Amino acid sequence: MKERIVSLGILVFALVYLAGSISLKVGTRAQPGAGLFPAAVAFSLLAISALHVWRTFRRTTDKEEGHSWTQLAPAGIAAALVFYPILLKTLSFLLSTFIVLFVLLRLLRFKTTLTSFLTALVTTILSFIIFAGLLGVVVPSGVMEQFILTILGLG
Repeated sequence: MKERIVSLGILVFALVYLAGSISLKVGTRAQPGAGLFPAAVAFSLLAISALHVWRTFRRTTDKEEGHSWTQLAPAGIAAALVFYPILLKTLSFLLSTFIVLFVLLRLLRFKTTLTSFLTALVTTILSFIIFAGLLGVVVPSGVMEQFILTILGLG
């Protein structure tokens, strides 16, 4: 039953995301607009989630699994994803992304605490370099972000 509810929730999210992406200018292949990539992602997400809903409802219901929504991991992951935009507005990109990624890795019990720390650190820095430095995406920046861009000669 839970799997059916989750699959329907993802389908609704895909529909809402598609509605939001359609409002952006899509453009053409020669002159892509700001909404081209979000629209492509939305259509893909909608197709995959519709397939998942179809498969989920087609399958007969088995005995419920032993997982509980009251466990710490699902609630913590949901809370981290809700608070990430709030942290992003108040803190810089590097700090907020590192904190959320580290918390997510620990909630998922990813190897050791040190490995989670280093993975979160490297992933955060690489994502900043790729998105802000190379692709020119505007992210909330502070002193560390400007320092990294200056070192790399991208700022």
